[in-house]
Amino acid sequence: MMKNILVTGAAGFIGIKMVSFLLEEDTKIYALIEKGDTASRKKLLNLSSSIEIVESWEQMRNDAEKYPSFDKIFHLATVGVRPDFDDIDLFCDVNIKMGCQLVDFAAANKSCLIINFGSCFEYGDHGDILLTEDMDCRPESLYAISKNASVNLMTAYAKRKKVPLITVRPFGVFGEGEGINRLAPSVIRSCLKGEMIKTTAGEQIRDFVNVKDVAKSIINLSEAEYVPYEIYNICSDNPVSVRNFICEIVETCDFDINMVSFGSIPYRQNEAMMFAGDNSKLQNCIHYSFPKNHREGILDIYNTLKTEE
Repeated sequence: MMKNILVTGAAGFIGIKMVSFLLEEDTKIYALIEKGDTASRKKLLNLSSSIEIVESWEQMRNDAEKYPSFDKIFHLATVGVRPDFDDIDLFCDVNIKMGCQLVDFAAANKSCLIINFGSCFEYGDHGDILLTEDMDCRPESLYAISKNASVNLMTAYAKRKKVPLITVRPFGVFGEGEGINRLAPSVIRSCLKGEMIKTTAGEQIRDFVNVKDVAKSIINLSEAEYVPYEIYNICSDNPVSVRNFICEIVETCDFDINMVSFGSIPYRQNEAMMFAGDNSKLQNCIHYSFPKNHREGILDIYNTLKTEE
């Protein structure tokens, strides 16, 4: 039978990729976007005219019983990823309050499962070790603090309401559709323009995961024998230094490594030198084959930016 799926934040970086893979299955997608967001509407309908666009969360949650019971709800809607974002009202309304409203909606709608998207930044800096789901969280930014509050509150509320829920925490997501100011696109764009790239020494350890693998692994998890109300790291278990990642970008795109000036800018204040996760809990459920290189994601960005140039 066709599955009914709701995706909040459906036109975002990860959301649009989730939708594209979900469309490959026998599904009816309901995509929640901001009211009046014509760019997101166009982006989604370019994937498929069968997508049901929903622009009013207020109306949707008040009419929960008018919608088909959702087999899955992927909750990606969020605000405040930018470091300079400090709108406390929006942090509370979108990152915290909306999540609890979604639990109420799922209870009224008799939805089967909420897949809540947390953030790896909830963990904070734990030094030179891989981050595991049972660690205490030490969030520092307003964004990370709000996401951690949301995860804790949604999980407790979903248990009370008897709504099945799991939380995923993606690490180092990169690839097609990534914002131009992020590491991989900025390196590639500068090289295409023949501009020198100023960067830190690149000793930071990170786990860069192709957005395609993030989406596929989370969909697989939602269909596996997960443990309700648990948290799952979404990472490749392949941590690399930022320097090696930049070198891989340069080599994959056949750029000149001399265009990169390592060590020409300082590290950010209080920057975590090791920030990567342990994915053994995820792999116990799905045994997903994450690639051991970043070539596909790099080429996806390169081909998009080369066309734009």
